[in-house]
Amino acid sequence: METTKNRGLLFVIIYLAATTVSLSQLKIIPIMGDIAGSMGIDVANVSWLMSVFTVAGIILAIPGAAILQKTGPKKLFMILMAALVIGNLLGAVATNYTVLLISRMIEGIAFAMVIMNGIVFCGMWYPGNSMVVGIYTTFASIGNVIVMNTVLPIVAKHGLKCPWYIVAALAALFFVLIGICIKEPKAEGASGEAAAAPKVSIGEAFKSKPLLFLAIGQLCVGFILFTLMTIYPSIFTERCGLDAGAANFYAGLFGLFSIPFCILGGFIIDKIGKASSVALFSFVGMAIASFLLPMLGQNMPAGYVLHTLFMACFTGMSLTAILSTAPMTMKNPALAGVAVAIVNMLYYIGIFIGTPITMNVAASSGWSAASAVLGAIGVLGVIAILLYSSAAKKES
Repeated sequence: METTKNRGLLFVIIYLAATTVSLSQLKIIPIMGDIAGSMGIDVANVSWLMSVFTVAGIILAIPGAAILQKTGPKKLFMILMAALVIGNLLGAVATNYTVLLISRMIEGIAFAMVIMNGIVFCGMWYPGNSMVVGIYTTFASIGNVIVMNTVLPIVAKHGLKCPWYIVAALAALFFVLIGICIKEPKAEGASGEAAAAPKVSIGEAFKSKPLLFLAIGQLCVGFILFTLMTIYPSIFTERCGLDAGAANFYAGLFGLFSIPFCILGGFIIDKIGKASSVALFSFVGMAIASFLLPMLGQNMPAGYVLHTLFMACFTGMSLTAILSTAPMTMKNPALAGVAVAIVNMLYYIGIFIGTPITMNVAASSGWSAASAVLGAIGVLGVIAILLYSSAAKKES
């Protein structure tokens, strides 16, 4: 088992490595118009560059648990960083939309397992601490803040593909740091041989109704969270009349505000032990705030701030609540990792479908219709958590 003496430093390394994955995913958001112009496509098609990033997550979510078991968390994290380097270098030299799409799929391999991989390390270094899990989940929010405040100036000064080279360099750095600083944990049996991992049945996990309802809730979180990360700048420019710099600033507040609420969600769960109540509150808030999105108009800085604040609260707390609850739905502790993998698979599906659906609705019917879609997904999340609570009581 990894020594806890340097666990703070080791946690910082994997946290920053995960943040690099987030930078890779979100770097296109502030420059979607520039990418559309350079590739000769419309912005709705550019939105697929966000969605295809999660294709690997959908495909690898379930096998990811087996891959982790075979490679170990250290080697897997290094593989994820290598995929990030390859994908970003390919994206940097891409001259057409198809190659750029392929590069995004390769980058997405890192996103596919970075949540599960990091939570394994959190469990090794900080066993039973939901708050540390909450802190780790903020890597996406940190990435959002950085991207929204740095990508436009970098592109203006150094060119459109510079963010790709920067992310590739960071991923290469963390590949080396993980390799040097983190020791591979060893599970020892009585004879000193590596203990054989218990065999688990994925089908058994899928039979859990509480888990499936949680997974549907997590799909809703992914749909709303990453759609908002993508469309906030467009809403603030097209509907509210802000320039690109101001729109990115206000959109960046969404990520900034998410950070304390992901952590607060873990703190509340540790204190009161009612993650489902936190999730239910969050989905009600998400639904209401989504339906209120059309009320934002020009010259409403307080409204922009409040909307991003409330959405950050609801998405951040629900994310931590569901991730910390999923392993508890398994009667067999050996299935805890599979439970997280199933929840993550639905999360990635929500991310995959969210932005294209919402952007296409906005393009055809306006932002009011798009906000209604987000509101309906919030209502679906409320229903999923209520059904989870009912199913969990029947199985207890």
